[in-house]
Amino acid sequence: MINFWQLILQTNTFNFIIVLAILILIISKLNVKEKIEHIRDEIKSYVQESSNEKNLAEKELENIKKEVVKLPDEISRIKESAKNSVSSLERKIEAEVKEQMSDIDNNAKRLLSFETKKFKSKLSSILSEASIVLAKDNALKQLENNRELHNKYIEDAIEEINRINL
Repeated sequence: MINFWQLILQTNTFNFIIVLAILILIISKLNVKEKIEHIRDEIKSYVQESSNEKNLAEKELENIKKEVVKLPDEISRIKESAKNSVSSLERKIEAEVKEQMSDIDNNAKRLLSFETKKFKSKLSSILSEASIVLAKDNALKQLENNRELHNKYIEDAIEEINRINL
């Protein structure tokens, strides 16, 4: 029997049984089954979340596909709106330009009228002055050339002086 026990101690079977017993003891103390269940639940939860995210992503993809289908109509609508805006701005700018042109034209006409009046006034003044000088020169020439006229003016002046009562 001693041989038998010695044989068991010396063989791997005994070592295997001891290791197995220790493992069973450790497994029972560590609640490995419970931890495995917990890990399995976490994996199930992760798989479920992944499945939910996949479904949400597929729904989002479908929504995006629908939006992409609507995109040409939306682009057309935006282009039409932009054309309308540009046309409206064009008409507004054109109207403003016409109004400013009209204002400039009116201002130019007023300025031209004012300058013309000023020129006419200056010209009249110059012509009047020239006329007076010419009339004076003419009168002096006639007085020099015609002594009778000279005497008549002197007599008229004397009569005027006589009429004045001092």
